[in-house]
Amino acid sequence: MKKHLRILFPLLLGLLVAISAVSIKRISDIRDYGKLINYVGIVRGASQRVVKLETNGRPDDDLIGYVEDILDELVTGKGVYGLVSADSRLYQMNLRLLKGQWETVRGEIDAVRRGESADLLIDSSERLFEIANNTVFTIEQYSSDMAGRTVRMISATALVSAIAFAIAMYFYIRKFFQLKDTNEKLEDLASRDELTGAYHTEKFYSEVNCILERKTDARFAVLYIDFENFKYVNDVFGYSYGDELLKSYARLLMSRLKEGELLGRDVADRFVLLRRYENREELLRTQKQVDEEFLNSALVKSNRHMMTIACGICCAEDLVEEPEAVMMVNRANFAQKEVKNKPGKHYAFYGDEIRQKLIEEMKVKDRMQEGLDNEEFVVYMQPKVGVEDGVVRGAEALVRWAVPGNGLLSPGLFIPVLEKNHFIGKVDRYVFEKVCIWLHERMEKGLVVVPVSVNVSKIQFYNPDFISVYTSIKKQYGIPDELLEIELTESAAFEHEEYLMQVVRALHDNGFLCSLDDFGTGYSSLGLLKDLPIDVLKLDGGFFRVSLDVNREHTILKYIIDMVKELNISTVAEGVERQEQIDFLKSAGCDLIQGFAFYKPMPIDQFEMVLDGEL
Repeated sequence: MKKHLRILFPLLLGLLVAISAVSIKRISDIRDYGKLINYVGIVRGASQRVVKLETNGRPDDDLIGYVEDILDELVTGKGVYGLVSADSRLYQMNLRLLKGQWETVRGEIDAVRRGESADLLIDSSERLFEIANNTVFTIEQYSSDMAGRTVRMISATALVSAIAFAIAMYFYIRKFFQLKDTNEKLEDLASRDELTGAYHTEKFYSEVNCILERKTDARFAVLYIDFENFKYVNDVFGYSYGDELLKSYARLLMSRLKEGELLGRDVADRFVLLRRYENREELLRTQKQVDEEFLNSALVKSNRHMMTIACGICCAEDLVEEPEAVMMVNRANFAQKEVKNKPGKHYAFYGDEIRQKLIEEMKVKDRMQEGLDNEEFVVYMQPKVGVEDGVVRGAEALVRWAVPGNGLLSPGLFIPVLEKNHFIGKVDRYVFEKVCIWLHERMEKGLVVVPVSVNVSKIQFYNPDFISVYTSIKKQYGIPDELLEIELTESAAFEHEEYLMQVVRALHDNGFLCSLDDFGTGYSSLGLLKDLPIDVLKLDGGFFRVSLDVNREHTILKYIIDMVKELNISTVAEGVERQEQIDFLKSAGCDLIQGFAFYKPMPIDQFEMVLDGEL
């Protein structure tokens, strides 16, 4: 059909052009035919005047010549009056009769001038008048016929054009809507996550706001869903399996969507969901049923013990402010964090308690730059004690926030806020420089100094300038090599092992010691230690909490300590609080202990008293 239309439309266009040209020519001819009528009428009237003048003895040769010129041009179509030759046989025949009759009249005029009777001239004149009338009627009829045919031709052309236009408009409109539909599908496709088919966050926010702005009577809630330990699943079972889990979960969620409900993918293994609900119990029950169905599916069931879903829910009716997509997602995410990695609790509604905590976080966020500018962040030291002799062999620098009028702010409150707002890197650097200043001043005075470890957050760890900046500060204050230790978290190590190797080598090249912090809290991999050239391994305090089988715990710890000693790695036990723990660590050959069993974190001036033997 499309092929035929591509051929038909040029032909139709050509036909319309041809018809239009013919129509224009005919309209022009009709105008000329009107002129012919006028001039035949002139011949008719002028010839009668010629006869009248002749019969009255007043001949007018100029008038006779005028009539003859017009008749010649009417017959031939050539002359000074711009007359055309009409293509009508009847008209041409009458015109020839008129011309012949005029010749007769001329002969009678000559006879009258020779003195003969005027009767024949008058008779011939009447005959000419009659023929002239017939000629006028003939050309009028022909002109009328031509006008009629032209009108019909133009009407037919208009009709064909209208039909062609309607057909063209039909196909173009259909094409337009097809393109519109295609564009909408492409736009929708572009706004969806390629892996799961869920909306990207920007599109999700936009669509949610459109739905909320309609102000229907429906109740809406945003759910923020996160898979705990998903990175571990990826690393153990492979990314293909992890992708299949995400696709399967997204398909299940989308199959349960009702009208006005949306699914979006935030980042990695996190989804955002807009739900309509009648009551909270029904909303929670629906989500639990979907999650349970997923966890019992063939894809997940055998590994269900590693799959935990944390879900935060923000209901629009619980907001003090006007509901808005980004706000609701943030609050649902905040609620999700309240249950993430907390055994036995996987769902939380955003409410007054969480709102108050969020308000506290906002206060922290609003004041963090001011606090740094005013040096409200202070450095505390927690000593590291030698297991064999109980002597302080080092310390870990910790940060505290002394808020004017409110005392020390809990690190558990402000550290997560600094991390979330990517401000922790500035505080890391601030603490590092304060430690360098303190070491420099102690060395200038000839006082005792010990190696100090400083924490590096993930944000700082992935900052490409962090090593050069830290090295510059170290050199600025003249800190000797191996007096500063950079603590890297185990989670950062597990995320990007190759990059971690590069960072450790670069730190060593610039005179820093390196330690792996929190070993044993997450995805501990003994295989990592064979390739990672760290100097210190910090055993997490979780190893020293009450255990169901102390002997098994001790066996594992001793094995780890013995193994890392063979790799020339020192060990520091964190979170040690009881004497029996100290006794075991001493027997196991652990190098240093850091915990309340010896010292709590303390201000620098108090730590100086410990170093100087005054405390």
